[in-house]
Amino acid sequence: MKPLKNIPGRILKKSWSFIKTILIEVMIIVSFMVVINNYIGKPENNINADGVGYYDYLPSIFIHHDFIRKNATTDKNPLLYKRVDNFGGYVPYGNFKVNKYTCGTALLQLPFFIAARQTATLERNFNDGFQMPFQRGVRVAALFYLFLSLFFLKKTLKLFDIKIWVIALMQLLLVFATGVSHYANYDAAFSHIYSLFAIMVFSYFVKSFFKSHSARDIILACMMLGLIIILRQINFIIILFIPFLAGSSAVFKAGMRSLFKKPAALAIGILSAAAVVFIQCLAWYAQTGSFILYSYQGEGFNFAHPEIINVLFSFQKGLFVYTPVLIISLFGLAWLAYKRLFYQLLSWLAFFLILTYVLASWHNWYYGSSFGLRAYIDFYAVFFILFAIFLNGIGTIMKVIIALISLITIPVNIIQTYQYKVFILHWYEMDYSKYKKVFLRTDTRFRGWLWKRSIADDAFQTLKEIRIDSADAPVNTEKLIYKLKSKEFPQFDKASILQIKADNGFDADNNAKVLVSINDTAIGKNYYWYDPYFISYCEKNTGEWQTGVFNYELPVINDTAEKTLEIKLCSKNQHDVLKNIRIKFLGPKP
Repeated sequence: MKPLKNIPGRILKKSWSFIKTILIEVMIIVSFMVVINNYIGKPENNINADGVGYYDYLPSIFIHHDFIRKNATTDKNPLLYKRVDNFGGYVPYGNFKVNKYTCGTALLQLPFFIAARQTATLERNFNDGFQMPFQRGVRVAALFYLFLSLFFLKKTLKLFDIKIWVIALMQLLLVFATGVSHYANYDAAFSHIYSLFAIMVFSYFVKSFFKSHSARDIILACMMLGLIIILRQINFIIILFIPFLAGSSAVFKAGMRSLFKKPAALAIGILSAAAVVFIQCLAWYAQTGSFILYSYQGEGFNFAHPEIINVLFSFQKGLFVYTPVLIISLFGLAWLAYKRLFYQLLSWLAFFLILTYVLASWHNWYYGSSFGLRAYIDFYAVFFILFAIFLNGIGTIMKVIIALISLITIPVNIIQTYQYKVFILHWYEMDYSKYKKVFLRTDTRFRGWLWKRSIADDAFQTLKEIRIDSADAPVNTEKLIYKLKSKEFPQFDKASILQIKADNGFDADNNAKVLVSINDTAIGKNYYWYDPYFISYCEKNTGEWQTGVFNYELPVINDTAEKTLEIKLCSKNQHDVLKNIRIKFLGPKP
């Protein structure tokens, strides 16, 4: 029996040993939080868009006690119905409504939801499950499962005999050079970080089984496969990655023989996977009375017309455009060919091609308003395992070169993540021209430039038009371009758009603004004030002489007071001259 006085020392030693096993992951997560707090920024709400649907199981069950809200009528809780209706997550299914999103994400968020509910009760900030404590809970949940993803990436790569510094680099790139930087922060309620975690853990237990033929690995891999399915059903395709994880055809065959020699473990594994999947079946049954259904009513795959080129290379959402580090990982295929490791080469390539074909066949190939091609995030393990094998195997000089090139993709990704958050990158209407205009631009004047409203000429009629030869504003001055009193224009209150066109060179560094204001000067009341940067007028490339245009959306003003509209050129850091100014008041056609 060991002396009691040694117990504190043993505890300290074990604690330090545990800390060492997770130190790199903790450091990366802390660094990520520092980047969020000091550069990317935290969103006001983490539960947005599709994330509402994935998360909504929790408030539906634990707060409202009703999946389809039949007991919470609209007159008693109109805000609840407005939230649910806005994201469109509940779709008709026969005589019922069903949450089209699966429950796996909510299942993983459950412990954090429970903690948030206790916090919300203490803060007296408790209503429908979307208040700030619940938003914070989802953010913490995403970071927690990202931490576990990093941990199991390390454990998996160790089974491939990858050097620790290569593993650390892969972990760093996963967090800072990919869409993870967005979906573990801004859209933390989406399923992608949780699916990343599940597939990473599944890959570890599959790889571990091929090394040990352990019954435990069979059961846990099956259990994780069930979780993968109820996170996003299509992710079941990860089973096609198993041959690559084996490493060779001989190892794969030996593993399959061992698998069927353990019928008890295999049966328990299958039952475990089925039990996990049955959680979703129960949720469907509670909502519709059916255990099995297709919840994405009106949505599906178009396998005859996959958008493969767009999915991979489009400036709208292309995988390799918005996650360039993954291009570097593909050099691993050339290395496998060079080393004549054809089994690994063909098994990896086959999986990638099948995965891409399936993802590119979804009816909305760019997956809505999102940062980059988000559907691939779930499968990042596939890329970083290949990348690590490649980097681990090449010579020292090439290691350094590849590592440095890959590190360059980190600031590119962080900048693009920031651009997406502050409306510099458009959420779904990007193309090469727009991408080039704002490439790595972070200045405030670029916010909203690609979001400005275009109007159809045939939808409006011109109520009044004014032409002005030029306006000249010296540095740091305000130049009145035009002034109009409502009594001078009988149709003033009918104008819904004020369109201004002007010729200029549109210097990208120009901080000038064009202010439009509407005021009741008699009592000092302001009805409208909007001053976009003049660069927002730019239609072509900056630094190119052109006619710019901007459409100001005027408010509906329901009073008879006399109003004054003013248009001012507010110069900042340079002398500004606008030529050939055309001002139109537009109203909807009758």
